[in-house]
Amino acid sequence: MLSSIKKQQGLALITVLFIFALVSLLAISMQSRQKMSMAQASASISLTQAQLLMVSTEDIAKAALKFEGDRDIDGGDQWDTASELWNKVFPVEIPGANIEIYIRDLQGLFNLNSLAPGTNAAAATQRFERLLDELLIPGANIIAQNTRDWMDPNSSANNLYQSEEPPYSASANIFTHPSELMLIQEVDRDIFQKIEPYVTALPTDTALNINTSHAKILRAWDTALKLEDAEEVIAQAHGLPCGPQARKNNLFEKVDDFWAHAKIAPLVKVKNSTTGKWNPDEFEVYTKYFSVFIKIMTEDRELVLESIIKRDMTAGDEFIGVVYRDFSRKVEDIPRLVIDMKVNQC
Repeated sequence: MLSSIKKQQGLALITVLFIFALVSLLAISMQSRQKMSMAQASASISLTQAQLLMVSTEDIAKAALKFEGDRDIDGGDQWDTASELWNKVFPVEIPGANIEIYIRDLQGLFNLNSLAPGTNAAAATQRFERLLDELLIPGANIIAQNTRDWMDPNSSANNLYQSEEPPYSASANIFTHPSELMLIQEVDRDIFQKIEPYVTALPTDTALNINTSHAKILRAWDTALKLEDAEEVIAQAHGLPCGPQARKNNLFEKVDDFWAHAKIAPLVKVKNSTTGKWNPDEFEVYTKYFSVFIKIMTEDRELVLESIIKRDMTAGDEFIGVVYRDFSRKVEDIPRLVIDMKVNQC
């Protein structure tokens, strides 16, 4: 009887110890999960705060662009060039974060949507092909034609993409972002990254700002224009190097000035009824669309936001606002996309 009681007591003790160990393990597990949840919540809050801070910082970029726009209107000088305030790096320091703002002129880039139906798509396709050749992109003619077909609802582009794995359809619409180029056959990520610094996706009728463009883009307009001649034209247009009169003297104040340049004038007189190589309506000296990169650096992260800002200073109908945001940008995208045009140090 005594032996049986002792056995029962021993069994009860083991059961109690087992239950205690189980409860302890559950408590430890709950504590670990709670710490993980708190860490996740903290990271989520930190990320959200950083994103909200970047969105708020857009107002600084908009203020800089508005300042330049108002100054142009007040002075009767409505043009944009590299020596202006917007082409500087704006550093912002706040407790717990450092912020840098970079602005680039999108109208100085080649507009992919100029290949869309309803525009002078034939000429634009040839220009895009020449630009790709200038960038040493293999299969330039195929990529240019595929890009044009991608936007054309009457093309047979779907035949190319329905056989892909997984299959998909051509958009039959204009580009909303240059990254859509990676959907085009013959364009992989490496090729896209070589093309991206030179292209944009804006409304089809958006003109090229010659004051902020690039020699390789201008070179693509005409096979008769040598790269060194295009570089000479662009060097004048950028308004650099700095100097007291750099903003006024080193640029094209109107398209007619560009048209009269010694390297351009002989070319614009050559007529081509098929492609219409040189059309003054395709050029401008001021800009409505800018890309703003906002880089935020905190103790635990670096984030980049790209915002596309439209600035229309039309009298009586002024507008400046964000038309696109991209939170997927990386820090290394900034130096890769800022090409040829030096950052203003004036």
